[in-house]
Amino acid sequence: MKEGMSDRICLSGISEESWRAVIETLGAAGWSVRKGGGLDFSWAVLERGGIRIDMEYDAWQEGEMAFAQTDGSTIANDLPAQLILQLKLN
Repeated sequence: MKEGMSDRICLSGISEESWRAVIETLGAAGWSVRKGGGLDFSWAVLERGGIRIDMEYDAWQEGEMAFAQTDGSTIANDLPAQLILQLKLN
């Protein structure tokens, strides 16, 4: 059973620096990271304990990340305060 889109939070307009910092920080905190892409477009999927974050970065549109609304606080626990502010996650 898939969640409805209304149950998901999608953050957009994430700078490349913040986008990469999320992946590096969560990867270091034990999240599994799969990523790919090329020069203009990149993607990443981060997972841990049943939580999944879908991330995309487009050189023209900046970064996006999407996750279940109920997982927001768990994700925030693994991110530094400065990054949470930049993402407007709180």
